[in-house]
Formats: sequence, structure tokens, C-alpha cells
Amino acid sequence: MDSKKLIELTKQLIYEATHFNVPYVQQIYSDNLLIVKVSKDGTVDTMNKEQLVSFVKGNNDAKATPFSTKAEFHYAVCEGNMGMVVMTRDLELNGNSAPKFFTLIWEYSSERWQVAKESYVELN
Repeated sequence: MDSKKLIELTKQLIYEATHFNVPYVQQIYSDNLLIVKVSKDGTVDTMNKEQLVSFVKGNNDAKATPFSTKAEFHYAVCEGNMGMVVMTRDLELNGNSAPKFFTLIWEYSSERWQVAKESYVELN
């Protein structure tokens, strides 16, 4: 996997997750997923895979309007079975859309690439 392919895989992840594709989300995120969210005021919150799948399923069941897929990629690197993508994107949560700075850690495991860790920081 090279950095260009890792960015393409991340673009696919963004599309599928923002369109609430539950089976895709279940297979693309590793079972030991940890998402760390840091708000503007420094509050830290975390989410695991079960919570993420529940969030995506809830939006899918509610037939929610897909979220924005807009992303600006700043950096991507892949070495062996690990990869990292750094990007800025607008992520809609609780009816509010604001730019967030993301870091995704990809790992090749169980014969496929999966997101193992993800973090984001609110910018505004």
C-alpha cells in the first residue's frame, strides 16, 4: 500500500461512513477501535467500535441525510502493515457542522486494511 492508495481507501471510508453503510463500517474498523475526540475547550471523549456502529446504525435506521464527504488531505504515509492519514474535514455532529483535524491510524490485519485508531480536534 502506498500513500495515494491509502488516501483513496480513506475517501471510500468517508463516503461509506457518511452514508451510514453499517456492514462496511463493521468491517473497516478494527474490533479494538478507539476514537478520541477533543473539543475546543479541551474536553476529551472517546468512542469504541460498538458505540460507532450504534451511531451509524441509528442514522441509517432514521434515514438521515448523509453527512458531507468533503476532506482536505494533508499527509499520508504507509510503512509495512501500518498507515497514517492526516486531514481536515467538516464533520456534522448533533446538527452542527464544523471543521475538525483528523488523524487515522490504519493497520493491515485479518487480511485487510482496518482503522485501528482515530482522533480529531475541533478547530472552531
